[in-house]
Amino acid sequence: MRRYECAAIITAHSVLGDFHLAQDAAQEAFSYAHSMLNQLRSAASFGPWLLRIARRRAIRLQRTRGAERTGTGGIDCATKGACGWMEPFEAVAREIARLPEHERIVVVMRYVDGCSVKDIAGATERPVGTITKQLSRAIERLRGRLVEVQS
Repeated sequence: MRRYECAAIITAHSVLGDFHLAQDAAQEAFSYAHSMLNQLRSAASFGPWLLRIARRRAIRLQRTRGAERTGTGGIDCATKGACGWMEPFEAVAREIARLPEHERIVVVMRYVDGCSVKDIAGATERPVGTITKQLSRAIERLRGRLVEVQS
């Protein structure tokens, strides 16, 4: 669970735009995934499988709670106390959430979950070269967007 917690939250955040709702969706995804583990074909594909569940749970949560993307998607620091350390995380999470899904998955698996490129290729059933290219393109997009955010 610890290995994929941030990835599930970031995936849910891309749908909901709200950190707290994303945490709820991720928790629901883990609970559902646990109950459905017997249907998982390969342990190597757990990460992408869980992220698909997290995305579907976030969509479901958005519909049932009438949540709307606010664009801020953050924690209200004024009511939660000093949390300046969260701002960079939220900026990066927002930009990761804006990536195309295939790039978002590989970025989260590589840099949040710490998976090797080879493991990501195996889990997503894509060639290593494809994963490398997707990571490279995603990092380039993120660099450009985060420079814009800082300006």
